[in-house]
Amino acid sequence: MIDTARRRPLLYAIAICGLAHASVHAQHVHGVVELGVVLEGSTVAVSLSAPLSDVVGFEHAPESDEQLERIRQAAAMLSNADAMFGLAESAKCEISDMSIDGPAYVRQHFAEDDAGSAESDDDHRDTHDSHDMDSDHDDSEQHAEVNANYEWVCANASDLDSLALRFTESFVEVETIEIQILTSAGAHVLTAEGRVASVSLSLP
Repeated sequence: MIDTARRRPLLYAIAICGLAHASVHAQHVHGVVELGVVLEGSTVAVSLSAPLSDVVGFEHAPESDEQLERIRQAAAMLSNADAMFGLAESAKCEISDMSIDGPAYVRQHFAEDDAGSAESDDDHRDTHDSHDMDSDHDDSEQHAEVNANYEWVCANASDLDSLALRFTESFVEVETIEIQILTSAGAHVLTAEGRVASVSLSLP
């Protein structure tokens, strides 16, 4: 079990990403991905929120084999912290916690992992069946999103000077990344346009 002190960075990352989402966007904006990054002691936490259309190119249950494959590929990537982000090798970071959420037709493809939390197979079936009955209503009213939270513990956290944004290579419609970073030195907000490869974790 992860103790409260170790869970604080992840909760902070979730919180600042949520605040950005609430204050900057009354509803999600296509093309905009939001990141919250927290560095505290030996721990790094990252929270990501993105419209599903930015990830796979559509915002509804898959209607073809091609769309289903996009969902599967996206779910596999979201379930792999190393595929999503990169930290300096010298920092010697290991994933310690992960949680991912999204529409039922995406959640059912998330990989279960000891470091993360996934719904049970029964929950997947229930939510998927429920979605099938009213998917048109849900998709048009709720605007499907994916939310992912990752936490690493690093042996040499002082070596962390940047965060590689590997997901930008695969997310199909990312135009802007809005980032809030919180470290012991302070907090700052920045906006990255286009498919940026990495972001500095140092205060400007």
